[in-house]
Amino acid sequence: MRASRAQNQAKHWEDRQAAATTPQQQAAVWYDACRMLAANLEAAGKPEVWTRLAEQLRGFYQDYSG
Repeated sequence: MRASRAQNQAKHWEDRQAAATTPQQQAAVWYDACRMLAANLEAAGKPEVWTRLAEQLRGFYQDYSG
């Protein structure tokens, strides 16, 4: 049986996360995954997801920028 696109994407991100050996690499994987997810959701008619992602990243920056 052929894997679905969602299954392929899940495997891709699981494999990348497993290969990430440092917190910096893990953060890069999650950042890439979030951007991919936002692009997919935008294509599905939910462009507001970019606003939510931007808010989350801004909050992180504000929390840790001193």
